[in-house]
Amino acid sequence: MTGPVYETPRSAPVAAFRCCATSAFLCVTVLVAVPPATSAATDAGQEEVSRDFQKTVSLGAGQSVRVEHKFGEVKLHGESGREVKISASIRAQASSREEAESFAQKIQIDVQQTSEGVRIKTVYPDEEKRWFHVSKSSSWSVSYDIGMPSDAAFNIRNAFGSVEASGIHGAAEVENSHGSITVRDSGPARLGNSFGSIELTGAAGNTSISDNNGSVQVSDVKGSLELRNRFGSITVRNIQGAATITGGNGTVGVSDAASASITSSFGGVEARNIRGDLTVHDNNGNVEVSAVGGAADITNSFGNVSFSDVKGRVNCTTSNGRVNGSSLSGSSVTIRDSFGNLELSNIAGALNAETSNGKITLRSAHGTVELKSSFGAIEAADVSKGIRAVTGNGSVTLTDIGGDTFAKNSFGSISADRINGNLTAENTNGSVTARNVKGDTEVSTSFAGVTLEGIGGKIMVNNQNGGVAVSAMRPTSGCRDISLKTSFSSIRVRIPEGVGYNVNARTSFGRISTDLPITATGSVGADSLNGTVGSGGCQLQLTNANGSIEITKAN
Repeated sequence: MTGPVYETPRSAPVAAFRCCATSAFLCVTVLVAVPPATSAATDAGQEEVSRDFQKTVSLGAGQSVRVEHKFGEVKLHGESGREVKISASIRAQASSREEAESFAQKIQIDVQQTSEGVRIKTVYPDEEKRWFHVSKSSSWSVSYDIGMPSDAAFNIRNAFGSVEASGIHGAAEVENSHGSITVRDSGPARLGNSFGSIELTGAAGNTSISDNNGSVQVSDVKGSLELRNRFGSITVRNIQGAATITGGNGTVGVSDAASASITSSFGGVEARNIRGDLTVHDNNGNVEVSAVGGAADITNSFGNVSFSDVKGRVNCTTSNGRVNGSSLSGSSVTIRDSFGNLELSNIAGALNAETSNGKITLRSAHGTVELKSSFGAIEAADVSKGIRAVTGNGSVTLTDIGGDTFAKNSFGSISADRINGNLTAENTNGSVTARNVKGDTEVSTSFAGVTLEGIGGKIMVNNQNGGVAVSAMRPTSGCRDISLKTSFSSIRVRIPEGVGYNVNARTSFGRISTDLPITATGSVGADSLNGTVGSGGCQLQLTNANGSIEITKAN
């Protein structure tokens, strides 16, 4: 049986090639997995011979070097001058020295000079094409070390061996399998591999990379980068042009690029220091984004998303994962999530965030804000402009809002404090509490209480089966209308001293009481009262059913 020496212990290749009789894929897997050995000839009963090949040819300006090879490593390095210096080590192993020498002599290195440049090809004997050889133990390899003009282009085709190239500034094209690729200090590069890693450092031009079943590392590209990989990690940094990354089943890390478009699945994505726009599409992995000079568009599922220090607009759509966003200075932030919490802070532009089955927390926003959830709470504080917050089956807590505020809920409470504008609160089966509201306040709810304190504008409350307690502030001038309504509970209102009201209060199965002097203007009874406080003016309308009404002086 015949086969190549792949820098492995002698026993491993024999087992691998026996597997080849039934499964070529298994053969490949075993060959790649076994570790390198110092000498295959140490195996009992094996003889190894080697011979060297040396040749030097000239390469004209504008010409390139092409290598066609398999079963061994290829190393290239740039040199001054116009010569291509080819050095090769040919090794053969067999059960007898005569057979090994015979096979080694049959391995030829074909070097041709054409109008396009220098072509180097490894030619193996016919026995190499047969999976089973009469000796059943032959193996071989050829390793190259090639010096070439540093300004020339090169093209390498290899299999079952690594490829290394350094200090060659012309265009680089490498296609390999079952071995690593390492390129340093090249020109524009086009690299392809399978079952092996790729490492590129320093490419002076646009670069394209494709890999399967191996990690990829790329840095210092003076141009654009297009990269595809499957079943391996991707690490990219310092790309002067746009970076387009497609990965699968491995993590992706990109830093210091002009712009970036990243697509992945079953692996996390990290992107930072992107000078322009960023686009990320991921599944089943976390996404972390920071320091983006342009817009950020992020799509994910079954993974968390975090983004910070984004100068442009942000669009984020995800599911089954939490979202954390901070220090966003663009014109707008739009977030859509499900089954995940949202944690947001320091938002400069307009914010529109929605989730289901998750909580929303917002700290410091300077544009208009819209928040929506279901089966989750909403907490927002330090919002310079107005806010609209809607949820169900979770509480709403709003603090330090600089503009008009709208809150809607069901089966959960609403709490608002220090609102520098009008407040509208709509609720069912949940309480409403508001304090220190500068503008008008309108509240509707049921089966829960309403508590309003320090309200500077008009007050309107419509409640059912819940108590109402209201304390109005003294307005800077004039007065503000108050209208309170409930059933099966009490109404208690405190009005500022020295402000006139026209009072219209009525109830049923309850009583009306007041500690303020009221001048009656109509009928007076235990369940109704019409009159004025002071000289009258604004309307104080109180309506209850099956509950009491109490009018007192505000402190």
